[in-house]
Amino acid sequence: MIGTGDSAPMKPLALLIPGLDGTGRLYCRQVPALSERYRVLPWEFRRRTRFDFEDLVAELGEGTADEQPGSMVVAGESFGGPVAISFALAFPERVRSLLLINTFAVYRRRVRIRLACRLSGLLPWPGIRQAKDIIAGALLALEGVPREGRAAYFDTIRRIDLRAYRRRLELVRDVDLTSRLQEIGVPTLIFAAGRDKVVPSAAEARFMASRIPGSVLHEFPRAGHALLLTPGFSLASYV
Repeated sequence: MIGTGDSAPMKPLALLIPGLDGTGRLYCRQVPALSERYRVLPWEFRRRTRFDFEDLVAELGEGTADEQPGSMVVAGESFGGPVAISFALAFPERVRSLLLINTFAVYRRRVRIRLACRLSGLLPWPGIRQAKDIIAGALLALEGVPREGRAAYFDTIRRIDLRAYRRRLELVRDVDLTSRLQEIGVPTLIFAAGRDKVVPSAAEARFMASRIPGSVLHEFPRAGHALLLTPGFSLASYV
């Protein structure tokens, strides 16, 4: 969408697709630098409990239907990675570049994800949530995420719709996009943390980089799953 007369051209869109939280709020550290060059949209998925990947991609497609061809930067973090891949496959004409952060095309830790799906039904219990928060806080601190980053994380998870969270876990369990990676035809950057305890990011990133034509891999050996909240990491410096 180009302005007329003395109007400046509209900035291209940076679509930031969230992980399991579904809110886009964990991109908070990345927004200021990206905003210098892009209209930044940390996506918050519609509140619902019955959906699949196709529904999420359709929601994103409707929300970005007016964007100029080949203009969008599309980022997907963790659970958002398979959604971002699916979006790039469904709407390749809209995408300028694809960014995949600590994510996967298939989640290979089968026992862990099945157990997570079963235990997620216990999260409404205060004691279970408190224990989960204590573990998460300790992991974030070990990953070098500062106090304000940890506060942003806990503020985010308090807003999560637990039924939608459980459905997203089920989608992680079932997704397998490995056979479609070679179809991705847009420039792709892959970011992987070496100390990720949630996703085997480094191994999965190398696998995806070997399948996605022309992709570029960036590894961060000392970072963890919360790479977006880690001081010194900036998506804007890569796009």
